[in-house]
Amino acid sequence: MGDAAGAVVGAVVGAVGQSDVERTTMSERTAAEEVPDSRRIVVGYSGTEGSEPALAWAIETARREGRPLTILHCYDLAHVPVLGPTAPDGQADLMASVADQVVGVAVERAAAVLGRDAVTGTCVLGSAAGELVAESETAHLVVTGSHGRGRLLGGLLASTSYNVTAHAACPAVVVRGDASLHPDAEHRVVVGVDDSEPSMHALDRAVQVAVDTGAALHLVRVIHPTVDLHAQPDVAPMVFGDTYALDDARYSEELRAYAEDATRELVDRVLAQHRGLEVTSEVVEDSPGLAIARIGEGAGLVVVGSRGRGGFTGMLLGSVSHTVIHHATSPVMVVR
Repeated sequence: MGDAAGAVVGAVVGAVGQSDVERTTMSERTAAEEVPDSRRIVVGYSGTEGSEPALAWAIETARREGRPLTILHCYDLAHVPVLGPTAPDGQADLMASVADQVVGVAVERAAAVLGRDAVTGTCVLGSAAGELVAESETAHLVVTGSHGRGRLLGGLLASTSYNVTAHAACPAVVVRGDASLHPDAEHRVVVGVDDSEPSMHALDRAVQVAVDTGAALHLVRVIHPTVDLHAQPDVAPMVFGDTYALDDARYSEELRAYAEDATRELVDRVLAQHRGLEVTSEVVEDSPGLAIARIGEGAGLVVVGSRGRGGFTGMLLGSVSHTVIHHATSPVMVVR
């Protein structure tokens, strides 16, 4: 099949030694105050149950990769309850004190594993999503938790996690449920692939994670033939030539053959660069996001790319990556 035909088918288918935790406001933060460090991991931490797995996952990942960790806690006076009979002017100070305590506990927990010099705790008055996206400009990875609970309550993905994965400048990980899942010899890295550039970026990152952790790599390509050839008669000749008959069965077979060939080429490319890496693949017919989430169950990490925006102006996170995050039970990395 030619390149043009393939393209059409592919389209179808700070250290914590100080006594006080750093606290700033959005307006006070300047470029001079920020020390670029592309190696650090940044984790959003609220002190709530939903953020605990994210913190645990970030600590273990920072330990494994030898990276510094920044724990970021954001609070917004417009969205907190009044804390007792405190004068309005004292509410901000009281909230700042509570935030310092929340981060302080998290910093001590991380420092016990990573060492004090490798952990920074920061309290920020502002939007959690906005601050995490800003931090992602200089981060290796940004990590958030989710209030959602897997398949049954997949629609409860926290807005912070959604907005961070949609806008982060670096890969973003959403940790759902059990934080003990990490890529290793027993827990593979699953990556969704297709013909898009974001998919190639996701594959490159998944390969690097698998190499670094000794995990096996599993490529998943999902074909979802939704094109009605009879309603769009111009599509078939573009893909299969002028003599192609509007045969749905043949179209499905050709689509699968193309997907399998394209996936084998990706496997061969990875093996050519990393001969000792265990690489497997599969092609399935299903809804892409649901299939990747299902196949990724029990994986150490699921990696997907994101085209951004998608088909609607307001959908800034690709529909496939969005669905994977909603339904996955393993940590999900979105690579933009």
